[in-house]
Order: sequence, then C-alpha cells, then structure tokens
Amino acid sequence: MKYRSCCPSTRSNVRRAIDHDRFSHEEGADLKIRRIALIGVGAVGAYLIWSFERTADITLTVVAEGARAERLKRDGIIINGIHYPLYVQEPSQAGPQDLIFISTKYSALDEAVAMLPPLIGPDTLVLSLLNGVDSEDRVAQAVGPEHVVHSVIRIASQRTGAEVRFDPDRVIGLSFGLQGARTEERWKLEALSALFAESRLRWQLSNDIVTDIWLKYASNIANNLPQAVIGAPAGLYLKSEHGVFLAQKLWSEVAAVAAAKGIHLAKDVLIFPGQSPSARYSTLQDLEAGRHTEIDIFAGHMLRMAEEAGISVPYCEYTFHVIKAIEEKNDGLFD
Repeated sequence: MKYRSCCPSTRSNVRRAIDHDRFSHEEGADLKIRRIALIGVGAVGAYLIWSFERTADITLTVVAEGARAERLKRDGIIINGIHYPLYVQEPSQAGPQDLIFISTKYSALDEAVAMLPPLIGPDTLVLSLLNGVDSEDRVAQAVGPEHVVHSVIRIASQRTGAEVRFDPDRVIGLSFGLQGARTEERWKLEALSALFAESRLRWQLSNDIVTDIWLKYASNIANNLPQAVIGAPAGLYLKSEHGVFLAQKLWSEVAAVAAAKGIHLAKDVLIFPGQSPSARYSTLQDLEAGRHTEIDIFAGHMLRMAEEAGISVPYCEYTFHVIKAIEEKNDGLFD
C-alpha cells in the first residue's frame, strides 16, 4: 500500500463545486476501489491505516490542511508501538478518489465536508464513521446521497499522545449497508466488500444499517457516559449494580427517542461485549487528558431530539450537564 491526502471550500459551496453526473449502475458497476482518502487520523483513522497497510495496489491518502497536514507529514502516527509514515496531501492535490473515509470527531465534520469537492468523482463512495446518528445526512446534503454508504464502526482503543493502541482481536469492526437500497445500487456494496476482503479490516454487511447506527449511538451513551461521570473503567458494569442502573436508564431514554423515529431497540441495555474490565472509553479518556469530549453529539443531540419528540430524558439531561461542568473544571474555569 502507498499512503496519500486533499483544498478548502465553504460548506455552502460544496454541492455546487462538484461538477459531474449522478451515479448510475452502468458507471459504477465495475468499480475497483484503488484510490482511498482518509480524513481524520484519530483512533478510527489509525485502525483503518493498520487495516490497509498490507493491501496491495491501493493508494491511501491522508487528507489534511495547513499545520495539521505538516504535522502528519513530519510525524506520521504510532499504532500499537509501530511508526507508520503517512502520505499526506491537501484536498486539491489529491484529486478524485474511489472511496473516502471520514473519521474525524463530530465537531470537525463541517471542516471535513469542506474538503470533499476535489475528492469527489462520478463513482466516489463516502463512508462517514463518526459517532452520532446524522453525519450521513449532513454529508449527503453536501455531496449528494448517491455517494453515501451508511456505516458504523466499533473499536475500543487507547490514545496517548501521538500513539493509538488497540487489540485487533477485540475490535468488533465495520458494518455497512444502503438505506432503502435498490438493486441497481448493489455494485456499491460489492465494490466495498471486494476491497475489504483484501485487508485486515473486520467487516460485515448489514441488513438494517440505520438500526445498527442507532445501536452504537445508544451503546455509546449508555457505556461511555456513566463511566466518564464516575471516573471508572469498564469494570463498573461488571461489578456495580449502580453502574448498570445508570447505563440502563440512559439506554431506555435513547430507545424511547429512537422509537419515536421508527427505530426499535432492545429493551435491555447492551454493555460493550468482550471488553477488558480496565477499558476506558473515549469520553473518560478525553476528560482524563483534559480534552473536550463529544458530549454534544451524545447527550446534547439526544436532548434536542427528545425535545422535538416531546419525550422526557432526565438522566441524559443530568449527565450532559455533569460532563459539561467537568470540561469547565478542566479548562480552569473554577481556579
């Protein structure tokens, strides 16, 4: 594998900056994915770099701008103790890609979307691997729904400075599918499956990808947030009835909002399977490192959806404000 990256544009101009015909079955049916762009080199991005490192005849371009691009070119990334150099380009340099992975934090989605126009060709596929339940809709509004394949990824990792660590045997992996797929769009799934089969990526086709996305969202809120509030690792859910109680209450609130949108989740909370009792999920990791969290896309977005649906979510509301206050404490507001 060869590593590569992509030019600024404002989000309002993204759609009209892409000048090509819409997808058709004839255009994309024989697509062989060989040019891959990666926007975002955090835990998920690191897993993708590792996954495709041994894949022959592809070019993986890390797309970044400005100081971030220079840093990634200079430093690369350390994954499980091994240094990986990165092929980094600005958006305008990279050109149209066969596949684009967006793996930034949700707060950086607008910036990622602004990079897309030079990367989009008539058959380009985009997988948005962000937390939350609406990033695909936002990408589709910008570049067209014909480019978007819904997906969700589950990986437990630990980030320390410039290094990302994960246990490949504990990775659940990537699920993907098409929302309301038509027969003529099957080529998209076939092209992705052929690529992934050549990699170390753990993957599966989903028969109900929208529900799978909501399952991850509910699991993140129920597993991530009590752990972050209490400051305890995943053993919280194995050894404490109180930890499980909090997880169940948060899960039930997400399930109620999902049901109002026609998404049906199981009644009982899903505790992340197969994780070490010492595992610390992303929200706790962020707080312990003094970073801002993704609480806005977890509990914050939940509060907005619950208000629209007229549903009370007191545990989610309390958790949102607790974590916001911890962020303020970390920022030195109370010093």
